[in-house]
Amino acid sequence: MAFSRSGVQLAPDSGDLLLVAAGDDAALTRLVARWRQPVYALFERTREPSAATEATVLIFERLVLTASRYAPESPFPAFLWSLVAKVIQDAKPGEVLEIPAPKLAESVSARTALVRSAVAALPAGERSVFLLMRVARLSVAAAAEALGVSETEVRRRLVRALENLRGFLRPLLEAPSSPPALAGPDAADRWAPRPGRPPAAAP
Repeated sequence: MAFSRSGVQLAPDSGDLLLVAAGDDAALTRLVARWRQPVYALFERTREPSAATEATVLIFERLVLTASRYAPESPFPAFLWSLVAKVIQDAKPGEVLEIPAPKLAESVSARTALVRSAVAALPAGERSVFLLMRVARLSVAAAAEALGVSETEVRRRLVRALENLRGFLRPLLEAPSSPPALAGPDAADRWAPRPGRPPAAAP
């Protein structure tokens, strides 16, 4: 059980990170067990599974390296997601795949690849906001804290991200087998793969 300098009992994650800074391997194991899946799920929206795994490992390596700088008065999630945001923003935007409509209509893997490439093609600022809010499910305030920008800027970036995704995913949204529900801004949420289950298939 860890306490802050003021004697207040810390949340488990915050306490474990202080223990990590002191060289406690068991504390690191607990943090990895609690946070590995959410971090991996975010990276898997723009990367192949192997690359998402590598990025997840990188985050926990950076967590260890920066643990000594953690201020226990700050929420642990904000500290972790700020590390994630930095890795997201360091990645250069990719190219949206060009996949023929018949292929999109018949292949779940093709639809998954298109969505993954579309999210990866977003400008870094928009991509980070989209992933933090739509995948990690952070609030506007939490995303703003993780990114070090204003809440107004977070909202602006999210709007731009959704507008860009509509354009990038137009071939998918207009595919004959795509249900009407995919025409909204949550198309990328529905079609992007999630660990443990395949992406949604068109009926």
